[in-house]
Amino acid sequence: MNRRILTAIALLLTAFPAAAAGPRLGLQARAGLNVADFSASAEGLNLSTRLGFHAAVAVPLSFGAIGVQPELMYMRNTLKVNGQKVKMSNVELPVLFTLRLLGPLSVFVGPAFALSDSSYYRIDGERREFGNAKPTLTYMAGAVVRLNHLVLDCRFNGAFNKTENYFEGVYPRIKSYQLLFSVGYAF
Repeated sequence: MNRRILTAIALLLTAFPAAAAGPRLGLQARAGLNVADFSASAEGLNLSTRLGFHAAVAVPLSFGAIGVQPELMYMRNTLKVNGQKVKMSNVELPVLFTLRLLGPLSVFVGPAFALSDSSYYRIDGERREFGNAKPTLTYMAGAVVRLNHLVLDCRFNGAFNKTENYFEGVYPRIKSYQLLFSVGYAF
């Protein structure tokens, strides 16, 4: 218990002197690759994922060592269900709380809200809806290194709940996790 209190005091003491300089607003653009993992509750479904991509725009607001960073992120991925491609794309709004640890290294955590989610597959040219690939609310946590204008970002995107989906007469409940790697530019 005493260690937790001392750690909290140490973090606050490092954050407050840097915050005295006033708030700082920035703009970042990033793009990168994401690897997804999906687990389904229905038997008889063979799930496999492929490498996807994402792009984001962020507006970090920092008060010294602490800050908040809202983002607008587009993600695209493909899932194979029993050999059939399911194309997934979604737009999310993460709101991340950041803490700068040492120089260019920061860590962040926060919720991500799904604004748009489209998942579908085609059979004989006919488009069929798969359902939401991600729940409305997910979470993100990770680390970022900023070297002058270069931004290197690595994060984990997890789901609190499963989604209800449809695939050829089967209604699987799917839970997703993603690992995202991106490179960006801070203006």
